[in-house]
Amino acid sequence: MKFRKKGKFEPETTAAATGDAETSVKKSDRGQWGNQAEFILSCLGYAMGLGNVWKFPYTCFSNGGGAYLIPYVIVLTFIGIPTFFLELIMGQYSGKGAVQVWCLAPFFKGVGMGSLLISGMINIFYTMLLAYCLYYFAMCFQKNLPWDTCQHSYNTPACFNQREAKPCHDVEGIWYNNTCYNTTTLEPERTEELKNLTQNLVASSQEYFVRGVLEQSDGIDQPNGIKMELALCLLGMWILCFFCILKGIESSGKIVYFTTTFPYVVLTILLIRGALLDGSLIGIKFYLTPDWKRLGDAKVWGDAAGQIFFALSVGAGGLLTYSSYSPFYSNIYRTALFVAIANACTDWYAGFVVFSALGYMAKSQNTQVKDVATSGSGLAFVVYPQVLATLPVPQLWSAMFFFMLILLGLDSLNAGVEALITSTVDKWTLLRPYKTLVALGWCILFYLLGLPMCTRAGFYWLDLVSYYSSGWTLVIIGIIEVVVFAWVYGAKKVMAHVKEMTGNRLYPHWWFVWTFITPLFLLAVLIFNLVYFKPLLWNKVEPPTWATALGWCMTLAPLAIIIIVGIYVTIRTYMKPDPSPVKRNCGQRFAQLFKPNSDWMPAYEAKELEEKVARAAYRSKSEQDETQSQDDAISTITRVNGKIDGEYDEDKARQNGNASVRLEAKGENGHAVAGYGDNHYQHNGIASSTGNPVSYENSAYEKDL
Repeated sequence: MKFRKKGKFEPETTAAATGDAETSVKKSDRGQWGNQAEFILSCLGYAMGLGNVWKFPYTCFSNGGGAYLIPYVIVLTFIGIPTFFLELIMGQYSGKGAVQVWCLAPFFKGVGMGSLLISGMINIFYTMLLAYCLYYFAMCFQKNLPWDTCQHSYNTPACFNQREAKPCHDVEGIWYNNTCYNTTTLEPERTEELKNLTQNLVASSQEYFVRGVLEQSDGIDQPNGIKMELALCLLGMWILCFFCILKGIESSGKIVYFTTTFPYVVLTILLIRGALLDGSLIGIKFYLTPDWKRLGDAKVWGDAAGQIFFALSVGAGGLLTYSSYSPFYSNIYRTALFVAIANACTDWYAGFVVFSALGYMAKSQNTQVKDVATSGSGLAFVVYPQVLATLPVPQLWSAMFFFMLILLGLDSLNAGVEALITSTVDKWTLLRPYKTLVALGWCILFYLLGLPMCTRAGFYWLDLVSYYSSGWTLVIIGIIEVVVFAWVYGAKKVMAHVKEMTGNRLYPHWWFVWTFITPLFLLAVLIFNLVYFKPLLWNKVEPPTWATALGWCMTLAPLAIIIIVGIYVTIRTYMKPDPSPVKRNCGQRFAQLFKPNSDWMPAYEAKELEEKVARAAYRSKSEQDETQSQDDAISTITRVNGKIDGEYDEDKARQNGNASVRLEAKGENGHAVAGYGDNHYQHNGIASSTGNPVSYENSAYEKDL
């Protein structure tokens, strides 16, 4: 610190000070992907989650097999890709998360909050599915896989295992209740009875999942306590998630190089093995053969739209978040097309793996493909384990498969949690240096909310949340997004943003698709879903009334947030003084809520502004620290025995860069003199010219503020 005449001081410009300023700016920076590959793989990993190997095959299976692929492609072309592309554009252009991006039309800010609520509910049940995967992964390290036998105490007489029954079938016997019956020695009535009983066999893997892992109770109102193994697995998944997002995209961007590519290797191995199984062609034929009558069923189209939104993760806030970290001038058009098409191809590819296994199970159980699986998650925990048990060294392949599921789910889970964290620290920027603590808080909250799914009634809770939290609610979010981006904000502006970021002009058909085709398709799908909506059933029985009501609350909560926030923003606008120099009426002020506010700007401009603010804040803080340092260095001067003595703390002076400083003040002859090195200055206000005694505090050089 360097003193100047008239008691003023100024900071010295040093390399250390400049480094501290840059550190301050860095702390305020949101960050960016390390390269374009990290962004593409992260988006693909986010889209390519458990839905590819669980939800899509089950949705396709429950909607008539091959017939479902027709609405899937149509919906992908006119709904999925356009909305997926829109979210990536707006996120990359603005550099803002799922909530802050709506400063382009503040009235719709609740849309971002509603999408994050949906993302939060998805995170809860999604992590529970990963906890099941972790449980299975731990069980793979046993001499005998627990789902490959019917010898457990919880198994029923109808339990069937292909490996255990094969010796009996080789001698043309009937295998039932772990017993081989020789048909040549049985009475005809007994033989017919056994044949009828074998028509309703249950796979050992299914009994293991329902009775061994879940210990499932008879209803959602019978929790029967928490199963500690599942609670620990859930805790383990949230700990793993926390460490993955510990450094935000800096760490998750490196993980995706492995987590996004490894699943394709495992899927290829499973497809080859599944194609060699007896009956696999039956399943593949069911997968590819379309049932044209199902195309008139609104459920098929509604499920296709829900699957597209679930698979591409549109409307949940993750895409806006990830694209907000993308460099402004990256080719967003190429990224959007590649990720959307690659994800759709993965859906199809995984479908062949699943249906080859379904055909094998159907033939081994003397039943039809449509009667094999009963629930979506059951495919991952019933069909795949059964197939893996037939491979050589089944422990190895099973461990690889469930490890793959964990990695797949982590990519999607990380994005969902990152969307909430980013929106939190973007809203309260002071929390940005404490992003790790914010992440920890969200993980703890989600773990506590997921504990009911660890009870014996946990699977009912999981099914309830997954059924009502996503689906046509995401369709409504998609409608609002497309209408606001294309109509309120303007499709031509969006196209201009693409040209600014990529240097390439979009074809005119994008304007037509965003403005008319996509909104109309989404509206049609929504109407079909509302008219033909069917409540959730468990074993053909409706849940309790309170459970159904809770489910509808989860469905309507995001929509309620959109309405409430819109009303709140409107009232707040009217209550605040009008900042415009031109007087506006109520209608004009309300219309302003549908236009971008001062926070809406390109990401590079926002970054420059943040850096300026951070540097200004650092300079202000530095000046305050230096002022305080000088105040501490100069002690209070008082009049003692007719003399005024001042003391200077030389230790503090040395800390501030002044090696030897002496300050003296004497009241003799009415003079007060301050000495600084070889220079002397008249001290203002210390003593009067008449020599009268004075008393004062904090007499020091002027501070340059």
